[in-house]
Amino acid sequence: MSILVKHADLAALDRTLKSAFIGAYEGGGYMPRWPMLATRQSSTSKKNTYPSIIDAASIREWNEGERVVNGLVIEGASVTNQKFELTYGIRREDLDDDLTGTVAQAVSRVRSGAGKYLRHPDKLIFNVIKSNGTALDGVALFSASHPVNPKDSATGNFSNTTSGALTVTNVAAARATMMELVGPDGDPLNENPNVILVPPALETAARKIAQADEVIYSATATDTREMNVYKGNYTVVVAPHLAASFASGNDAYWYLLDTNDAEDRALIFQEREPVELVTLFDVSDPNVFERDEYIWGTRARYTAAAGNPKKIVRRTG
Repeated sequence: MSILVKHADLAALDRTLKSAFIGAYEGGGYMPRWPMLATRQSSTSKKNTYPSIIDAASIREWNEGERVVNGLVIEGASVTNQKFELTYGIRREDLDDDLTGTVAQAVSRVRSGAGKYLRHPDKLIFNVIKSNGTALDGVALFSASHPVNPKDSATGNFSNTTSGALTVTNVAAARATMMELVGPDGDPLNENPNVILVPPALETAARKIAQADEVIYSATATDTREMNVYKGNYTVVVAPHLAASFASGNDAYWYLLDTNDAEDRALIFQEREPVELVTLFDVSDPNVFERDEYIWGTRARYTAAAGNPKKIVRRTG
């Protein structure tokens, strides 16, 4: 005997699906990686403009005379939000004929959708890395032609990409490169690069460099071993999206980042509107009346972009 779904049943289903979505989104068991790597920026309009305040002033000894007023040069780069959606539908007669079974399927599908949204910012962030998106200085994130001071060509350029396998020696060299980068005022910018980002293929090598008590410098019968002076200095972040099995991934590429300043990082996650879930279950809704279909759909507005290129270096092994 078929079941005629009443308004109370639909209202209960609405509450059940929304509760399932929120539960899966807030406690789905997936730990997003982007908060460890990217600056989180809220957005109140179609796009955000990020001013680059170029401060070339230095502290000077004031012996006599008036102050020296140093002008600040402000330039901006814009990041436009993207709109995303994920929509599911189920035929009305399926729900009418099998309320219990169909509700279970719907809950499973909604929980799956919540999991997709939980993982989606990571996908966007790592796509920025793989596609070598444009940084806030107008140059590709990984380039040999980043200006030290965009308003003074005499200060020259810097590179944040070169070749080199993931070894203790090469990580130390990358660390030195980052620590020697300076701002327009000539002062160092990165005092403590702290994250090694790798695809799964390089996880073991990265964890040995970051966590081992000793470092082996030559794998021979008479190994050269030394105390790992960098133990505890780095957090290792492993990103499956960077693997060669994913589009544009590469198992030989690895990255060193300085993420100590949450407001100044190499990557940006910009959020305009968080994920919302809308259910269209009322029999008077056009989709139910005209298409005989119940619908639940999601919508969100956010994006990912490259930020400060001085906060990351790439090595291509």
